[in-house]
Amino acid sequence: MATVPLSGTNIRLLSGVPFSNDYKHTRWFDSQSAQEDYFLGKTVVHSISQNTFQKIEGKNFIACNNNIDSLWGTNYIMFQNTSYNTKWFYAFVTKLEYKNPGTTYVHFEIDVLQTWMFSMTFKPSYVVREHCQLWNTDASPVINTVDEGLNYGSNYETVNVINWKPYNNVLFLVIVTKALMHDRDTNIKTGDIYPTVNSAPQPLCYYVHPFKLDGTIPVAWDENSEEIILSNPTDVLKALYELDGAINNIVSIYITDYIGVNLAVDGSGTITFPSSQFVNVNIMYEAPGTTTDSYLNTIFVKGINQYQPKAVTYTNKYADYRTVKESKLLMFPYTTLLLDDLKGNRQTLKNEYIKGEDLIINVRGSLGTSNKTSYSIDNYQVKDNIEPADLFLSNLENAVLNNNPNDLPILTDMLGAFLQGNRNSIQNQLNSTIFSGYMNTMSGVISGASSAATGNAQGVVSSGMGIVGGMANTYFQTQGMIAKQQDINNTPPSLSKMGSNTYFDYGHNLSGLYLIKRQITPEYQKKLEDFFNIFGYKKNEVKLPNFHTRQNWNYIQTAGCVITGNFNNEDLQELKNVFDSGITLWHTDDIGNYALGNEVI
Repeated sequence: MATVPLSGTNIRLLSGVPFSNDYKHTRWFDSQSAQEDYFLGKTVVHSISQNTFQKIEGKNFIACNNNIDSLWGTNYIMFQNTSYNTKWFYAFVTKLEYKNPGTTYVHFEIDVLQTWMFSMTFKPSYVVREHCQLWNTDASPVINTVDEGLNYGSNYETVNVINWKPYNNVLFLVIVTKALMHDRDTNIKTGDIYPTVNSAPQPLCYYVHPFKLDGTIPVAWDENSEEIILSNPTDVLKALYELDGAINNIVSIYITDYIGVNLAVDGSGTITFPSSQFVNVNIMYEAPGTTTDSYLNTIFVKGINQYQPKAVTYTNKYADYRTVKESKLLMFPYTTLLLDDLKGNRQTLKNEYIKGEDLIINVRGSLGTSNKTSYSIDNYQVKDNIEPADLFLSNLENAVLNNNPNDLPILTDMLGAFLQGNRNSIQNQLNSTIFSGYMNTMSGVISGASSAATGNAQGVVSSGMGIVGGMANTYFQTQGMIAKQQDINNTPPSLSKMGSNTYFDYGHNLSGLYLIKRQITPEYQKKLEDFFNIFGYKKNEVKLPNFHTRQNWNYIQTAGCVITGNFNNEDLQELKNVFDSGITLWHTDDIGNYALGNEVI
């Protein structure tokens, strides 16, 4: 209970003061003169020039020589004690007590905040909540990531989706072989092993064939502005299996969004290949059922010393989200940014940790025996002036990495390949068997004739059985060899690998990176906007509170605030409790009207 002077002068009983002794709301003044003018402008129900205050059971009151009916509406008192100084004291009227027809006891208690507002000194204190600045000068939200601990629902709404394809709608069919499928030059022929530099020395050859999912062939140029005529991708696959030795030569066939080289692609899908890294080649093959040579036109990778990222910039990372009144609703977890390739790889990012205003997306890739790409956002959770190597690692740490195989089937036949490779030995075995059978038969005939000449009947029979047996063995062994050779043609091809999701992904045109912007539902957005509008944001910071930074009200809650002042300790402790309990400081007399605008001033 605040300390009350023993007496007062210039006592004014007021009505219409719009706050009470619960200290949840009060008027805040920037100067003492503004405070005095405010209260002196309130309706005076009754005034007393001088009075000695009385106390009953620890409660203070003024014995007012007025009927209680004439004092209805009195809810506040201001007074001075001119015997000592001219300071105004302010107090809440807590009760009007009828004493007799001519006397009313007016009970009151000191309003410690209004009384000592300009006598206290607020030191930097732990501020739990307050109304903060919402927007920077560039209209971007002020970062505030302190967890509010509020219920924001269990569901998000997708409010915008951006699909970025590194080469627009152009994809690449990559064919990896052990040996060349074309003549490299006069010294290196088809079928030769031709090691290449593919970021590192590799013994494999790479052919890249651009195509579009709608079946059209993209326009391609080399850097000398000479047009490259490409074959249809289905013709490419058809031709591969007509090539001699293709079964054993092809290591892998897959589709990828990015081959690790920042190729120039315009809006129509026209693509340009640097002649230092790529060359247009013709692969000759024999069309089925003919003896005519046909040519497959594709692009051979001459060599790639180092892979390059490809970047795209989307201005204003907060664009396309639902409009919010409170800037904190653009922070996580109320707003999220998902990086997703829709192939099972996803990263959830927080916009507030992306340095700068824009979203800069980088894709990285490579050529290998299978596809691998990464999509990342630049400058995510990094310090200023970070080293490029550290920035690269940080970007990869929060990247979408796609290791899912987008392989196409490779037709192989291990048994057929074995039999093909052993066709000559089988034929030699067949010839040897026939010859051995012939010799055994002839030996039996000669032996039988000799036995007959000497009158040896048993020898004749034995020789006859040997002839039959030799002929039978020759027949069955020969039949087995021929059957093996026939099996070469009858054994159906098998699939060595099918790819996990290739047909689903590309059949539904799922390629590139998807930026998915999500927000809490409008229902919860409205609930939180109302809450933040009234109580501001969690701050959890040691600082001086914001007493007047908003147009109509500021909410402040501290924990163990530090206040000093040249007045009694009882009032000082009560004043500290007011701020630790949380209080709204109003800058208008329309206290409690949260429909008012409350812009930052």
